[in-house]
Amino acid sequence: MFDFIEEEREDCLLLCPKGNFNHSTVGLIRDRLYNHCCEDGCRIVMCMKDVDFIDSAGLGVMVHAHKYCDKSGGMIVYSDMNDMIIKNMKMLTMDRYLNFSPNIDSALTKFDW
Repeated sequence: MFDFIEEEREDCLLLCPKGNFNHSTVGLIRDRLYNHCCEDGCRIVMCMKDVDFIDSAGLGVMVHAHKYCDKSGGMIVYSDMNDMIIKNMKMLTMDRYLNFSPNIDSALTKFDW
């Protein structure tokens, strides 16, 4: 089962997916996420604490969201990933490209620019 919560917090959009972030589920959040990423100066935190698994399709959505935010002068920060996902992201060197934060509060401080 996949679902996500969307709320505004401190002039940022907070998205919290729940379940596996894979080829079967990314379509349920992708368009909504991309629409927000294309807004000028977007500020998005995607809290991944309830995500157990990310496959290549999920990673592709994360990379494209980052690119769209960058083009629109905004930023997306991924927070609260479990240890296994962080380990895999580092192995793929995604930590050099995507913005990660250990929790939502620290993610929100990244927007102080």
